[in-house]
Amino acid sequence: MATRKKTKKRAKPHYVRTRKRKGADSSALARRATTIALLLLVVIGILFGITQGFKWISRKLFSENPRFEMQHLVVSSDGRLTEDRIREYIELAEGTNLFAVSFADIDKKLSGVSDIESVRLERKLPHTLIVEVKERMPVARITGLNNKYPFLLDRYGYVLPPRPGAASLPLIKGLDTELRLGSQTGHPDVKTALEIIALCDSRGYLRTYARIESMDVKYSDFIDMRLAGEIRIRMPRYSLKSKLQYLDTLLKIERGKGRPVKEVDLTVDSTKVKVPISHY
Repeated sequence: MATRKKTKKRAKPHYVRTRKRKGADSSALARRATTIALLLLVVIGILFGITQGFKWISRKLFSENPRFEMQHLVVSSDGRLTEDRIREYIELAEGTNLFAVSFADIDKKLSGVSDIESVRLERKLPHTLIVEVKERMPVARITGLNNKYPFLLDRYGYVLPPRPGAASLPLIKGLDTELRLGSQTGHPDVKTALEIIALCDSRGYLRTYARIESMDVKYSDFIDMRLAGEIRIRMPRYSLKSKLQYLDTLLKIERGKGRPVKEVDLTVDSTKVKVPISHY
């Protein structure tokens, strides 16, 4: 009779439980953070040293180099400002190092002068500094609220003080806002009036034979424009270029016929033209 073979019981695997050492991990992280911080400090120190080195070299080669001492300060203007007045504004004189002069400081000082439009600065090595001033040129006179005498206006709308010899410039009147010297007026009617002046100056006939004397902007639907020769123009605030081109042609034709125009209404599609009764 066969006997059954006894099987051995399999031994159960034993597992060893371990716990993470929190102290060891935090210590490693601290060492790593310290190392990174030290590396950053080293890099920052190197960069700072390089920067200071370049600055030192730059000073020795340029701003502290006696070779670049300014011996000639050439100042010029295209307007009324004299060389002495501009020198007072920029507070510079010969003997200063060319590279010690800050162009930003000069520009800041001159930008506060209402008569100055732009400045060009140039170092001409080794001994010359060039300062060229472009002044604001008035293109019109203007009256606003509470100013007894007309101020002047440049092409960008900057308000300038009165000056002799400007009486022949076009007068912009009827403005319902105050004007401040040295500031730029952003009034839309002023922008329109300046655009009309610029367009008329670009048309040879209008510039020569139909000079603008005044523009009254108090009316809501048109600008009352008066030309030399007692010509009245009712000027709309739209399609300025095409309207002025038409006015240019119209005045040429009527002048060729020997009929002086007295009034033109450009606010309507069918332009109305008035001439003296004696010429009908």
